[in-house]
Amino acid sequence: MTTERPAATVAGPAEKKTSKRPGLVQSKAFIYAARMLLCVGFLALWETASRQGWVDETLFGRPSGVWQAVVDYLPSEKALTSLKDTGAAVAVSFVIGSVSGTVAGLVLGLSPTLNAIVGPFLAPVNSIPRIALAPLFIAWFGLTLTAKVVLAVSIVFFILAENARSAVRSVDADLMTMARVVGLKRSTLLLKVVLPSAVPTMMAGLRLTFTYALLGVVASEMVAATGGLGQDIVLYSSSYQINTVFAILVELMAVAIVMNWLFTLLERWLLRWQQT
Repeated sequence: MTTERPAATVAGPAEKKTSKRPGLVQSKAFIYAARMLLCVGFLALWETASRQGWVDETLFGRPSGVWQAVVDYLPSEKALTSLKDTGAAVAVSFVIGSVSGTVAGLVLGLSPTLNAIVGPFLAPVNSIPRIALAPLFIAWFGLTLTAKVVLAVSIVFFILAENARSAVRSVDADLMTMARVVGLKRSTLLLKVVLPSAVPTMMAGLRLTFTYALLGVVASEMVAATGGLGQDIVLYSSSYQINTVFAILVELMAVAIVMNWLFTLLERWLLRWQQT
C-alpha cells in the first residue's frame, strides 16, 4: 500500500509589502506651503492693486498700511481699553449663555415630556434677528455692559440649547437602555453616560458660540455703546482710516483663533479616556 505525498509547493519570491505613502499634493508640507503661498499671493496682489491705483486706497487700504496700523494701534491705551471692554462683555455673555443653554438643552434632551412642550418654541424664537433687538436692549438697559451681554447671551443660549439637546439624542440608545437596566440614577446617567458621549458635539457648539458671542458684542457696540472694539470700528470707518479698521479685524480674528485652539486642547483633555 502506497501513500501519496502531497506535491511540494515551491515558494516564490516573497512579495514586498509596500506601504502607500501620501503623494506630494497630499503631504502636510505641500498643504502648508500652499496655504502660505495663497496668503502671500493675496497680500501681494492687494498691495500691488493699491499702489498701482487699481483700487482706491482710501476705501480698501493696503497690507503695508494695515501692518503699520497694527503696530501703532494695538499697543495704544485706546486699543487696550477697547479690548478690555469687549473682552469683559464676551466673557460674561459666553459664561452665562453657555451654562444656561447647556443645562436647558440637557434637561430637554433627558425629558421627552418637557421637550414636547418647550422644544417647538426654540426654533421660532431663535429665528429672530438679534441685531434687530439691539436698539430694544439699549432702550431697556442703556449704554451699559448689560445691554451687550443680553444681546450676546440671546445668541449663545439658543445655539447651545439646541446643541446640547441634539447631543443627548445622539447618545447610543442601547447604551442608555443598558444604563437604565442596571439601575443608574438620573444624575449618574448624566455624568457617566450622557456627558462623555456628548462631549465632541458640545465642544463643537462651544467653539461656535464663542465666535457668535464675540460677534454679538461687537455688533451691539457698533449700534450704540460708550466703548469697545465695535465703537472703534465705527469711529475709524467714518473717518476713512481703513487700515486701522483692518487692524482691529485682525485683532478679533487672532482672539478667535486662540480661543478655538484652547477649546481644542480642552476637548482632547476631556476625551483622554478614549486613548486608554
